[in-house]
Amino acid sequence: MVIHHYVPFTSNVGDLFVRDGIHARLREQFPGAVIKELPANDPHRRSQKPVGLIGANLELTNAEAQLVIVGGSNMYEGPEWRLMTSIDAINAINVPLAFIGLGVGSVRGDRVRPLTEKSKAEIRASHKKAIGVAVRDEASVEFLEELGLQGTMTACPATFVGRNPMRIRKPKHVVVSAPPARFLPKWGHRGYFRSKVMISTFTKVLQSLSEQSVTWEVIAHDDRDIAFLMPMMEIFGKKPLYFGNDPAPFYEEFKRADVAVCYRLHMGISCLGWGVPFWLINFDLRTEAFRDTYGIGELSFDAFSLTDSRRLKRAVGSIKSFPLAPERQQLEGMYGKREKYWSVTCAFYQGLVSRLGTAP
Repeated sequence: MVIHHYVPFTSNVGDLFVRDGIHARLREQFPGAVIKELPANDPHRRSQKPVGLIGANLELTNAEAQLVIVGGSNMYEGPEWRLMTSIDAINAINVPLAFIGLGVGSVRGDRVRPLTEKSKAEIRASHKKAIGVAVRDEASVEFLEELGLQGTMTACPATFVGRNPMRIRKPKHVVVSAPPARFLPKWGHRGYFRSKVMISTFTKVLQSLSEQSVTWEVIAHDDRDIAFLMPMMEIFGKKPLYFGNDPAPFYEEFKRADVAVCYRLHMGISCLGWGVPFWLINFDLRTEAFRDTYGIGELSFDAFSLTDSRRLKRAVGSIKSFPLAPERQQLEGMYGKREKYWSVTCAFYQGLVSRLGTAP
C-alpha cells in the first residue's frame, strides 16, 4: 500500500513529532505501507519540488496512492489555510482522503488571522469529501462546527509518539525547551514589554536551576533560536542542544528528564507521551487550547504575565518539592485523559481501515 502524506513545511522540529505520531498509527493499521511525504505548502519558497495537493502532486497522488493524508500542525490558521490546493483540485482527487492532527489557533500570541472565503470553501469541500477528519483539540472541533463540518478530537498525534506511564521521581535532571525567537523583545514593536517579561523569566529559570542540585539542559526546537541562546547560555558554561530535523535524539533527551519546563507546546505534548511531568509555558491560543483540554492550570504559566512569571520562578525554585498536591492531581487527570484519547485515536484509524473498504 502507498500512502501520500502532505506535510506542512516547517523549520520547527516539533511539527515532525506530529508527523511521527501519524506515521506510527498508520503503520499499525497498514503494516508494510510505504508512506511518501509531499510538501503541503512552502511559505518561504525553500522547496525544490512541486508543492501542495494540486498540479503535478495531484497527478502523482491519483496515479500512485491508495490513501492520502493531510496534516497535522496549525493548518487552519489564516488568512490562507496551510494546504496549497484549489476547488478544482479537490474535485479531481480520486483517492480516499483523510485529515489528521490539524488545529486552529494563532501561533503569534492572541492575534487571530481570519481565513479568507476561498480557504473556507476549500476546507468545506475537502473535508466533506474526506473519509476521516481528526483534530487536536476542542477549539478545532468548534472551528469545524462553525463551518458546518464534523471532526473527531483525538488529541495531537505527537501525544502518542510514546505511551509510557506517568513517572514521578525525585528531580535530578531537568530539560528546558527554549522559547521561540519570534517572541523575543523588539524595540518599537507591539508587545515589547511583554516579551521582556518572558525573556527575563526564562533567564531566571536557568539561574534558579543552576543554583540547585540538579543537572539541566536547554533544547532548541528551531535553528533560528540558536543565535539568541548562545550568548545567554555562555554565562552558565553551557550550549543549547539542537539536533536538526531528526526527532529521535530529541525524544531521548525528553525521556532522560525527571521534569521538563516547556516553552514549546510540542515538547510538552511529547513529554505527555513519554510519561515525563512538565510545566507548560502558554504563549498563544494553541497552548491555551491544550491547557484547557487537559485542565492543567496549576501546571501552566502565561509567558507574558508578571503574576505567572513569579509563579513559575517559585515553582522552579522549589523543584525538589515537585509535584505539590494540586500539581499531582492535575498530572493524574491529564494522564487519564491521555488514555481516553488513545482509545479515540485507535478507533479513528480503525475507522479509516473500515471505510477504505468502501471508499471510491
